[in-house]
Amino acid sequence: MAETEATIVEEGRERLNAARNRIDDEIQRVQEDLSERRKRLEKQFAKNRKSFEKQIRKQMKQIRRDLRKNRVVKGLEKWRGQAESQFGDAVENLLGTFRIASRDDLNRIERKLGRFNKRLTQIEREQANHGADTSAPA
Repeated sequence: MAETEATIVEEGRERLNAARNRIDDEIQRVQEDLSERRKRLEKQFAKNRKSFEKQIRKQMKQIRRDLRKNRVVKGLEKWRGQAESQFGDAVENLLGTFRIASRDDLNRIERKLGRFNKRLTQIEREQANHGADTSAPA
């Protein structure tokens, strides 16, 4: 009798181990399946995102083209140019009134200084060469 009970317990234990192994195998299979699905979805998402971005860029280009052709936008661009010009003139007048050099004036002065420095360096070299020639024994 005890032997029969031991056999039954052993069979039960083996069934439990077999069931646990099947469950482990099934869990691993499901994990692999989910991993594959995730990879496919990520790839599809990236493809759709790129396609969407491409579509948006194309639509933005079309909107820009349409805006450039628009009569109102052209008028606004013209007004902006005029306003910038008037503002620049006003700044120049204000700087002139206070006798402050403008950026263009500073750039012009800087170019002249550059030319003067270049010429001065050239003169110094000539003098150094001329001085070396006269001090050298004949």
